[in-house]
Amino acid sequence: MNTQRPTVLVFATGGTIGMHETDGGLAPDPDFPEVLERMVGGICGPLGIEARINHLLPAIDSANADAETAPRIARAISARVRTHRPRGVVILHGTDTLAYTAARLAFELAGIGSPVIVTGSQLAHGAPGSDAADNLSLAIRASVRAAPGAPVSIAFGGAILPAVRATKHDAVSLAAFRAERSLTSGSSGVPAPPAAQDSPAAPARVLSFRFTPAVTAEDLRAAVGGRPDGLVLECYGSGNAPMARPGMLGTLRELCAVLPVVAITQCATGGVDLARYAVGQELAAAGVIDGSDLTVEAATAKLGFLLDRGHRGEDLRVAMERNLVGERA
Repeated sequence: MNTQRPTVLVFATGGTIGMHETDGGLAPDPDFPEVLERMVGGICGPLGIEARINHLLPAIDSANADAETAPRIARAISARVRTHRPRGVVILHGTDTLAYTAARLAFELAGIGSPVIVTGSQLAHGAPGSDAADNLSLAIRASVRAAPGAPVSIAFGGAILPAVRATKHDAVSLAAFRAERSLTSGSSGVPAPPAAQDSPAAPARVLSFRFTPAVTAEDLRAAVGGRPDGLVLECYGSGNAPMARPGMLGTLRELCAVLPVVAITQCATGGVDLARYAVGQELAAAGVIDGSDLTVEAATAKLGFLLDRGHRGEDLRVAMERNLVGERA
């Protein structure tokens, strides 16, 4: 009879959860590895779960996360899951960019075979009223109870949220994250990388640009001055943009000729429909990809993931407009 206890992998990457108060403000706590061992042991022991704890070195302040951060975490998790086959995986991450990283991991770790839960805390682990222990406990319990093929999720403030639908909506509340949209059924799964594609020299950089009434074509052009690999346009309503602004249509045509541009809505619910209004049809005619109801976190994550896998041109458009892991209607 197999008496081996289930194992949970806890992977700490940094963030407020691992900090403490100093004269100069919150800073990484050098004693956090020992603190985390005690916290995890206190949660896992009564549940009959073995824990394996790893730390990303050096730990990151999530505000400093870059295009390489989420892929690096995904590689580390993939290697450990292949080696140790844990029942669940919990990733600790700073809240500032947690939703961005979690969304990217939803694509990177799809089909990994172990449920992955991302969490963190608004307050440091030793602060009065800290949410660190509650969020960690919720994440561990969720990770070992979920089905092996469960989508990557966020555990925070008493809720389990789908990573590709979540966003940080509150800078202060302990219920900092929410998901206005539910996972979409009928996902097709992550497509295989195109054949004979060389790995990119560096991870794709995807930026977002938000339309406001004062925006000009020059502003849009300046937004890509650093030569990103992809662009997400945060449009009004169902996919509207100030297309009557001098030079805007021409600028969008130029951009779409050299990099993928995806349109999403600024609204909390609903999505773009580029066929609904004439200006939306102008966006589509310029080459803009319909992002439906993708959140900005999921849109940047998905576009970056597909670019890093070698998808380009029409193949990229088709993949962006398809529901891969429940991220879009």
